[in-house]
Amino acid sequence: MNETGLVQTPDFEPLAVLFKKRLSQELLDAVRPIIRKAAHRKVAAGRRGVAAGTGMQRRRRKNGSISKITGVPSAEDLSDEDYKRIYPARDGTFGFLDRTIGGGQVYPCRLTMYDGALPEELALMSHLAEAVADVFKFSCVDERWEAQFKKACQTPLAFLVRTPKGHTPFTTITCNRSFRTAAHVDKNDLKEGFGVMCCLGDFEGCDLVFPRYRTAVRYREGDVILANVHQVHGNTPLLDPNGSEPKLGREPERLVGIFYYRENMDQCESTIKKEHAFVNNRERGGRMYRGKKK
Repeated sequence: MNETGLVQTPDFEPLAVLFKKRLSQELLDAVRPIIRKAAHRKVAAGRRGVAAGTGMQRRRRKNGSISKITGVPSAEDLSDEDYKRIYPARDGTFGFLDRTIGGGQVYPCRLTMYDGALPEELALMSHLAEAVADVFKFSCVDERWEAQFKKACQTPLAFLVRTPKGHTPFTTITCNRSFRTAAHVDKNDLKEGFGVMCCLGDFEGCDLVFPRYRTAVRYREGDVILANVHQVHGNTPLLDPNGSEPKLGREPERLVGIFYYRENMDQCESTIKKEHAFVNNRERGGRMYRGKKK
């Protein structure tokens, strides 16, 4: 990393940019309980097999037989090493998702958030998105910003994270809690864009690592990091604030907000009502998006 906080590949492509203490303590304290509540799903038995490092494995039924449904193994089926890393991990999502297929059914572009989210909580998370977007906008990766913001401008406002001042370049915020991710590459993020992250909590370790380049970036509460999440990346072990290995079940809380633009969101219909109508009237086996191959 050079003195400007920019990490580059040997080909001088931006890998990560770190901005220290760019978020106010007041804003962080306001969103802390919201991110904590949003990251409510267990990663074990969830759907993030790549980030969990387990892959998507066939699920075991209660009677011991193996089903055709795949996912992250349940806690009882994890190896001892994976159990220590994954059992305490939680995740969740704010914002919007593109059209997806599950169980043979097409789901429309939609708002996705944890149960019980209040309007004021959504507003605070939008202000956090606005704050990190400002860091992104005035960074040294302006080409990435311009590509992502241009795509956001082509996207219906109904599917963008926005504030009364206007929209951000993000459709989605993934929230992680005490989740040390395995080496992976993010999927469904806009390839021309960049991942934008912030974290909260009192902990050590869990640095962002790019193993191909033997590079690690340490970021802490109040920092904002921009990263090329299409490069292989993961985290070092999560440690107690004194640097010691935590006891199982007493892991330090590390909250992370990951802000990004999901591909294909510009292909959603102009309103939620029209989006549902398009999906409901779509012929079985037809194209997922207008003008695109199925």
